[in-house]
Amino acid sequence: MLARWIRYGPAAQREFDAAYAALATVQMRSAAPILLWSEEAARYPFALIAPRRLVPGRESRWLSWGLAGVVATYRQFDVPAYLDGEIFLHGRDIAQSRVAAFGECVVIASSFLMRFPGRCVATPSFELEQAFRLRLEAQHGWTFDFSWPSAREATSLAARLPSPA
Repeated sequence: MLARWIRYGPAAQREFDAAYAALATVQMRSAAPILLWSEEAARYPFALIAPRRLVPGRESRWLSWGLAGVVATYRQFDVPAYLDGEIFLHGRDIAQSRVAAFGECVVIASSFLMRFPGRCVATPSFELEQAFRLRLEAQHGWTFDFSWPSAREATSLAARLPSPA
């Protein structure tokens, strides 16, 4: 199954939250899954936007379904992260993940640390993106293609984004 990978670019959390909500709201039941990727000061936020037909039936399983690839990606970089209702590292919540339903879609939003503890070395976005992309493709059987928002999605994004202060 084809899926879309959209690089949103640098954004504050409020803007990123509005962006994934705007994208999810306009998706139809038959839409392809979307991974929205962004960048912030100390982390890489992302949102997995998937039509309800692709996610587990029980809402209690949505978070683990959406975040299993994140933990696998961290482990690929020798970071012993684990999932226990949230992504933890050495007993600390490192992601503040969220799950929400918007129309025909479920959104699992979370983030990767930009610097892995213990190393304090910035992880290049491209390397992390590629590792995460491969994990998601393996887990879900999807094939990602880089994408831009459609005209309809761009209109929804423009209407939802917070105005500059």
